[in-house]
Amino acid sequence: MNRVARSLMTTMAILGLVLLMPVGSVAAAHCSLTVSPRTGPTGTAFVFKGTGFTPTTLTIAHGSETPQVVDVGGSKGSSLKYSLIADAMAVGDWHVVAAGCADVASIRVTLPPTATEAAAATTAPPDDTSQLEGLTLLGVLFLAATALFLPRLTRAARAG
Repeated sequence: MNRVARSLMTTMAILGLVLLMPVGSVAAAHCSLTVSPRTGPTGTAFVFKGTGFTPTTLTIAHGSETPQVVDVGGSKGSSLKYSLIADAMAVGDWHVVAAGCADVASIRVTLPPTATEAAAATTAPPDDTSQLEGLTLLGVLFLAATALFLPRLTRAARAG
């Protein structure tokens, strides 16, 4: 019985580790989407570069506004280069995703140094990944403890 419990515990531990692996890094392992510079005032030219995928569109999101989809299908091969010049209405955080790649490139457009108006504060949604991983690990530990102690408890109940 001890050998069965050990193999069950090993299986549960391996399953727990597999469930804790981040899915996003696996999906984006063969492609990249970068931007340079990452922050700048209005009038800055932000250059997005992508490699490892066949680019078709870029989805550009700003706050709660409807995302803009830009066709970049004219790019040749498995690379992308797209330039975006931020205007005065573009102040805030922007997130760009390329079709065919799970990477996200983020930029922050600021007001010029002489501006007197404060930039609108936008916050990113909270990252629940660590909470999900913790709950998964707790569930795996619960299953392992149950598998280990249940046979002992039922044996003790039958004997007593």
